[in-house]
Amino acid sequence: MPEKNASKNSKPTSYMQRMKIKHIDIVAGKLIGIMNVIDAQELGMLPLDRAEIKNPKNGKFLNVVVDTTDSFVKEDEIGVFEGIHKFIGVNEGGIVEVKPAGKPKSLEFIKKKMNGEKLKDIELKQIVSDIASNRLSEIETTAFVSAVYMKGLDLEETVSMTKALIENGNKLDIQGKTCVDKHSVGGTNGRATMIIVPIIAAAGYCIPKTSSRSITSSAGTADAMEVLANVSLSLDEITKIVKKTNGCITWGGAVDLAPADDKIIKIEYPLSLDPEGQVIASVMAKKASVGAKFVVIDLPIGPYAKIKNKETAERMALKFIEVGKSLGIKVEVLLTNGSEPSGKAFGPALEAKYAMEILEGKFFDNLAQKSVELAGALLELVGHADKGKGFDVALNILESGKALEKMKEIIKAQGGKIFSSKDIEISKMTKIVYSERSGEISSINVSLMNKIARIAGAPANKTAGVMLKIEEGEKASKGQELFEVYSENERKLEAAYNFAKKNDPVELQRIILQKFS
Repeated sequence: MPEKNASKNSKPTSYMQRMKIKHIDIVAGKLIGIMNVIDAQELGMLPLDRAEIKNPKNGKFLNVVVDTTDSFVKEDEIGVFEGIHKFIGVNEGGIVEVKPAGKPKSLEFIKKKMNGEKLKDIELKQIVSDIASNRLSEIETTAFVSAVYMKGLDLEETVSMTKALIENGNKLDIQGKTCVDKHSVGGTNGRATMIIVPIIAAAGYCIPKTSSRSITSSAGTADAMEVLANVSLSLDEITKIVKKTNGCITWGGAVDLAPADDKIIKIEYPLSLDPEGQVIASVMAKKASVGAKFVVIDLPIGPYAKIKNKETAERMALKFIEVGKSLGIKVEVLLTNGSEPSGKAFGPALEAKYAMEILEGKFFDNLAQKSVELAGALLELVGHADKGKGFDVALNILESGKALEKMKEIIKAQGGKIFSSKDIEISKMTKIVYSERSGEISSINVSLMNKIARIAGAPANKTAGVMLKIEEGEKASKGQELFEVYSENERKLEAAYNFAKKNDPVELQRIILQKFS
């Protein structure tokens, strides 16, 4: 392979050039390589062209979009933002090989999907491979996500997409144990996972739960569990913990189980896109990657949940089951009530405290009920309990204290030091919102509650959030406490309180619905 000539007076155009890495300490979230204009000309490259940066020592590479400068980087240097040099394993001043990268073939297949055509198995594999290896730019991946959102994936395409995501990620292999898993499509609060995992683990089954951080809610399961223990664990660490305790609750983003899917999710979030086929492929790929053979899927339905109606949920349920069959996974889908809050807490520390209080037997509410029902469904699915008896078996594990003891084991194994709800710190800076009139609580807007908690600082500030003081169907009197807002920042607390007062997330029943005159 020809190299760049060392002479500065006559430099022949070459295919590959060796350059020094210049680390730019900015988290840009984009794969950009900044070249001196002279180097770009020698490589025959223009701004927005694509280049491959490769570490010759370990073979790791990334495709970047080229930008040029005549002064910011010197000749024989390439500037990269935070993360790129770490991924390929080159420090400041280290040598990399840089060459033009042609447009990937998968662009043809993306255009095909944009035209509404069905994609073949090999075409979806190529798209996913190019996303995982960063051969596609963010714009090109966005085009694929948008095409799937508008044109959809049929069942066959969804199966192909799922298998492609699995092939391009790491896999967890727990020998000699029956692995099960659960997943909620989301849209509600409450950390059912933190109750289900210890119940199932205490029953003797392996449940390596990889969870997400918050995207639009006030806390993801990983955010809440992080209040109690470390969730950024390697695949080896997860394996050791699960072999020891049967369970774990970790952040999936730390283990690259489906790296292409993680990149797709990052693009879906700002666009608020949740293509049905992609959601199913995403969930099932991660379940297969942890070795689960039995999976329960929770589809909450309600005005504030991701799934708004029963028809959509039923269609998705059938697809989940069929995709599971293609992967050798037995799937059961439960349609659940997502029209009201799941528990009363919003925010990482508050939700972690709430889940621990349920495990400690301090109360049994709708979140506890849902958690036991889902755990019971898993126990029936795996054959541990007879049909219709799973709830009782799961409830016995919870009420006996075995689930609490198992949760403490998991927390300790994950490096945690908080084993009791009373040891969880929450903010001492609070404001209470009171009812301005009397009436029955007809609805609580979960979406608005999440927004109030986020304005208050959650999930970045673990101790921020909202705690409800009432529940749907309850009769409230004028001046009664409705909910309490928590924050570590006075300005954020005031902003959250003012938003709550203006938007009325708690609705009281009205007799007169509308006036005409």
